[in-house]
Amino acid sequence: MTRARVFESAIACLHGKGYSGASTLAVAQHAGISRGALIKQFPTKASLYASLVEALLDEIREETLAEIRRFPPGLPRAMARVDHIWALYKQPKAFAVLEVMLGARGDPELSERLAQVGRSRQQIEKQLLGDDFEAMGIKDRRTAGLAVLQIVATVRGLAMERLINKQSPSLDAAFNLQRAQTEALLKSLMEQSV
Repeated sequence: MTRARVFESAIACLHGKGYSGASTLAVAQHAGISRGALIKQFPTKASLYASLVEALLDEIREETLAEIRRFPPGLPRAMARVDHIWALYKQPKAFAVLEVMLGARGDPELSERLAQVGRSRQQIEKQLLGDDFEAMGIKDRRTAGLAVLQIVATVRGLAMERLINKQSPSLDAAFNLQRAQTEALLKSLMEQSV
C-alpha cells in the first residue's frame, strides 16, 4: 500500500462525500485495500486526514515556489504567488484541504493535529513572505503580512463558494477585485518605505 494511493483515494472521497462521509472504510475501499491495512498506517481518521493535509500543504508550497521563481523578486513574484494560490484552489486537492479544515470543527483529535501542522507551516510561510517583503523593500511587514492573509482567506472563501456556484464568473471577478486591492496596498507600502 502506497501513501500516494491512499492519499489519492482520500482526496476522491473528500471531494465526493465531504469529511463526514470520507471514512477510513470508504478510503480503504476506494484504494482497493483492507481497512486493517489502512489502520496499520493511519490508526484513526484524524491521523489519516492530518497526514493528508500536511502532505498537501507541502506539495502546494513546493508547486508555488517552483511557479513563482519564474518571476523577478519583489512585487511581480508576490503577485505571482497570489495568482498561483487562486489557481490551486480550483483543484480537488485544495478542496480536500478545505473539507478537512471544516471537519476539524467536530473532531477534537483532528483539530489538535491540524493546529500542529498549521503552526509549523506558518513559520515556513512567514520566512518566505519575509524574503518577498525584503525584496520589495517593505518595512511595515505586519501590514503586508495581513494583506497576504486577507487574500488567502478570500481565496479560501471563494473556493468554498465555488462548491455551491460551480461556474460563476462572479468568483473570478471577486478575486480580481481583491487582487487589485492587495497589489495597490503592497505598492503603497513599498512607496512608504522609500
